[in-house]
Amino acid sequence: MKGMIFGALALTGLMTSVAAQEQAMVLPPVLFVSTFDSTELFDKLKSSQQLGNIDKENLGTPLRLVVSYKLQPTAGGTAAGLTSAILAGSSLGILPVVTNNDLVLTYDFRVHGKSVSRIEYRENFTQAQNMYSNQLGGLDKDSMAWVLSTTDKFVADLVQNQEVKTLVEEYSFYFGS
Repeated sequence: MKGMIFGALALTGLMTSVAAQEQAMVLPPVLFVSTFDSTELFDKLKSSQQLGNIDKENLGTPLRLVVSYKLQPTAGGTAAGLTSAILAGSSLGILPVVTNNDLVLTYDFRVHGKSVSRIEYRENFTQAQNMYSNQLGGLDKDSMAWVLSTTDKFVADLVQNQEVKTLVEEYSFYFGS
């Protein structure tokens, strides 16, 4: 009976140490590249334990995290956008243009230009805006808030990726921790 209890305790300790190792995985220095200018996204990624070595200026590292987004119109959004564009144009821009798009955010983790892990997140947004507003383009506040909300899920998904785990183990073997 005592042997079974000690065996169970040892097995439980082994499982918690494996879980602790997964949580403690820290990526080596990574260059951050993004298609949009967001210091909040960079800061939130850098504040995570796993991506603490991320940098915008470390051009010599072979590891890169490329964050990009695209807007994909939905079928209903295309019809609504065309109709509202005609109405907005006929009112000389007084009526808003209504668009319905899927915002697709892609985190692409690369080693020497080869994609090791590509993770996409998708959210649907409907916007009504004046033709003369948002002249610079880019994401609005709601879209940016959603982008920032994906960082924790991305870090968790990246840590679970087997290729990334193997990469970190190999890096630790050759260069130390």
